[in-house]
Amino acid sequence: MFLTEKTYDIDELCRCNMHTHSVFSKCSKPEMAFEEMIKAAERFGIETFALTDHSDLYDEINSVGNYRKLKKRLAKIDTPVRVIVGAEMSAYGIGKFAEPYRIDKEIEFCNYSCVHYHLDYWEQPKDRSPKGYAEHMIAVMSALFDTDRADSIAHPFSPCKMKFFNVSEKEEMLRSISDTELGDIMLKGENAGCAWELHKSSVLCFPEFYKRFFFVGKEAGVHFTVGTDAHRLNDINTADFAVELKKMMR
Repeated sequence: MFLTEKTYDIDELCRCNMHTHSVFSKCSKPEMAFEEMIKAAERFGIETFALTDHSDLYDEINSVGNYRKLKKRLAKIDTPVRVIVGAEMSAYGIGKFAEPYRIDKEIEFCNYSCVHYHLDYWEQPKDRSPKGYAEHMIAVMSALFDTDRADSIAHPFSPCKMKFFNVSEKEEMLRSISDTELGDIMLKGENAGCAWELHKSSVLCFPEFYKRFFFVGKEAGVHFTVGTDAHRLNDINTADFAVELKKMMR
């Protein structure tokens, strides 16, 4: 389900931040209380803001319980910001999902991670080469799109967490994905009602690939979102990312 309009205008995309983490995510800072995050979104001129706390295997996070609590708190908050309470879900292998289907269907925005290969339980490809990982993540996404679980893909194709690869190997992995492969899987996601995230740190670390990713997706006619993966209040701001994106996409 697409929660933001289709646009390829960077300023319009950056009026929304669809990937942030509150104190319910262990990796987040203590300042990331729900109400404080909304106030920060207001200060930064964010029009649509999605909270996407982690929902992983073995993390002891009650995704549905937290969702219900936050929806009740949100009902008491007067804000001009459109606030979406979602979760960062995990497709941790081909056809393997961290949460039961019923949980996906209760939470209003499921931003799916398919690339957290640094986690112990994450399925690894038989071929551990850069190309093997590229093929595996495409297969994971393809199986996800055979369902109606995902509303967006968090940090798609990102090798940022792949500590076992050096920078050149990460770049090799991204180069190994052809425009045809990229276009095919992006279009499959679009047809499944799933948007593609322009993830701040991934884009800035690998600008060559993500410029190609953006223009292939634009040609295919897919929906994009912007996400900063905020773990601090200042990181909710998308303004600096908008500046860098516009430079990149010239």
